[in-house]
Amino acid sequence: MSIRLRIAALAMVAAAGAAVPATASSSQSAAKPTVKLTMLEWEILPVTTNKAKPGKVTFVVRNRGKLTHEFVVIKTAKLAGNLKAPGENEASEKGAVGEIEELKPGQTKRLTLTLKKGHYALICNLPGHYGQGQFVDFYVR
Repeated sequence: MSIRLRIAALAMVAAAGAAVPATASSSQSAAKPTVKLTMLEWEILPVTTNKAKPGKVTFVVRNRGKLTHEFVVIKTAKLAGNLKAPGENEASEKGAVGEIEELKPGQTKRLTLTLKKGHYALICNLPGHYGQGQFVDFYVR
């Protein structure tokens, strides 16, 4: 496509957007940000992003592993890998704001939370899972 055709197409899109009355867009609810994650042994992998803006956030979590996992969202100043005290088998869940308790192999579940600005740790805290590295940092800015 030539540069002139691209500019003309962009101008048409902009003009169409300007023609929509303000009341039409204000009556529609804003879409919630969606964060897609994949869980494996022993990782939580962000598929889309590891950050969001304050407000409602929907986590879509898919278990692509062979074991059952859980998904815990913890608001904390500590990095996700620093939640376990020496000698403990699991991470501290102090500051937990939401959880998917059981995510069987092949399952996908959603969790919608209202998150404030700050740092969050996303972890699987089933025995041994966190210690194997099943955690990731998440930021709300």
